[in-house]
Amino acid sequence: KSPTIMSTTATTITTTITTTPAAAVAVAAVEGNGFQQPFERKKRDKLLPDGVLVELMKKSNMQGLVRMSSNLLIMYLTAVAIHRMDIYPGLRDASTIEDLLSVILSRKMLAFVPVYIFYGFQMQCMGFAGGHELLHGGVFRTRWLNTIAMFFVSTAFFEVLYHERINHKQHHKHTLDIDRDPELTSYYSRKELESLKFKSAPGSRAGYLKEFLLVTRYFKLRMCRLISSSMGILTDYTGAGWSMKSPKPQEFDRFVVHELQVWSALQLAVYVVILAAFGTTVDGAKNLLFWWIAPCIIGYGPINYVRNSEHTDCDLTNDSMLNTRTVESNRFVRWLLWETNFHAEHHAYPAVPFFNLPVLHEYLNHHIKHNECKTFTAQQWNMIRPGGWIDKQNSVAFSRF
Repeated sequence: KSPTIMSTTATTITTTITTTPAAAVAVAAVEGNGFQQPFERKKRDKLLPDGVLVELMKKSNMQGLVRMSSNLLIMYLTAVAIHRMDIYPGLRDASTIEDLLSVILSRKMLAFVPVYIFYGFQMQCMGFAGGHELLHGGVFRTRWLNTIAMFFVSTAFFEVLYHERINHKQHHKHTLDIDRDPELTSYYSRKELESLKFKSAPGSRAGYLKEFLLVTRYFKLRMCRLISSSMGILTDYTGAGWSMKSPKPQEFDRFVVHELQVWSALQLAVYVVILAAFGTTVDGAKNLLFWWIAPCIIGYGPINYVRNSEHTDCDLTNDSMLNTRTVESNRFVRWLLWETNFHAEHHAYPAVPFFNLPVLHEYLNHHIKHNECKTFTAQQWNMIRPGGWIDKQNSVAFSRF
């Protein structure tokens, strides 16, 4: 194969940065973050020219501020558009089924429904993708800014990011390990995990559709995580138990558990205050439901469209170039998703902040095995098409070893 041509930005970094002792410090920071397996480092680092990682790992308060504020601005403008459609007053004031149907069946709903779904999608982009970057500490260079933003995002978009950070570290360290990856052990039975056919795909097309339709389930799981975490109980993604064979909950440092409990209890307290202040009247409760809770729950559907195949049909190995997918998508979607579509690159170098992932992609793309789907729609089609990933999981046996 001919070598991939790097962008001007990537070339500049390569030619201006030389190997320094800081490179060793940078790599140590990647591992010390708890998100990378040490034995993978030597092979992985050969993929980058000397000194490049040091430059790519540099964080920026300005980049974080621009991305967060712009995404919140887009969300606000979407809310303004929804308000101007004048649908909510009709829904709020409907006193009979006939009144409600007259609003639902109006022509305005044709524009309202996609915009409202997009509003919810933006909430989940901030909660899922923005929250993911925050728990990695990559949004702001200043730690306290990152901490404040992490609590805000966790609370505003019904995430439980301190719980997520504990589980997400295990996912990074044990990606596709059927005994230790909580993204597997939390959602699949032992029978499914131990099957030689397992490809980290839904068990059927009906199960696939449930990921987009039964969205209240995702909200319920997060509330379970929040309540258990506020009591200092470590759980997997179910919020009700610990499914990983290792490590055991008692093996975690007391400080980690205490931090989880304090921040989760504070988040729960904020919800109590908001409900007490705005949810005690019928109109107040309707406002909270329409503008905040309902769109956030609806947003689980479209966000699953872009996150449910990050490791599907990938190799069961510790190599990030083989066990994780990357999707290029388009600039607008990448902006909303904080570049998390470059997922294999992120798994290989989790300490590289979001705004440098496109540059990292240019270095690594020709090393990534599972980058054949250039759009999320192509990825979803590969999931459900005849002979696709769901069918392979149900009919094609393969060796795990």
